[in-house]
Amino acid sequence: MRVEIKIDPDIAQTTAVIHTPKMTPELITLVDVLEGAEDRASLLVAKDDDKFFVIEPDQVDIIRAEGGEIKAYNRKAEAFVVSKPLTEILESMPNNFVRISKSAIVSISRVDHLSNSFNGTMYIVMKNGVNDYISRKYLGDFKKRLGM
Repeated sequence: MRVEIKIDPDIAQTTAVIHTPKMTPELITLVDVLEGAEDRASLLVAKDDDKFFVIEPDQVDIIRAEGGEIKAYNRKAEAFVVSKPLTEILESMPNNFVRISKSAIVSISRVDHLSNSFNGTMYIVMKNGVNDYISRKYLGDFKKRLGM
């Protein structure tokens, strides 16, 4: 097999193209490995006390800054400390995650309900019971992503 890698800083997303006369078990394994690398990029490594946990994005309802730490809340509303900044986390998460304020991002698929709040903000309650506010700055994008 011949491998060729072209590095181009103008390319937005890494793409692998394989030219082959037929599909083989080795190629199926290679495709699984290459596609799985993207999934692993969105995994969160979090800490609780002295233990480290690997959390899959579909298990996360909300990630927010609290008391100088970034905390990811899972479906049971358990909080885990994440060492990455929110901006970096959002970039690595699937498309169903959206920023709701300077200090929080949520999984749209895990929203339980919304209600109007004061000063043009909205109150958001996640399916795990954790709640927050959607700031005016991010409300338009949030509504657009929900199709409101």
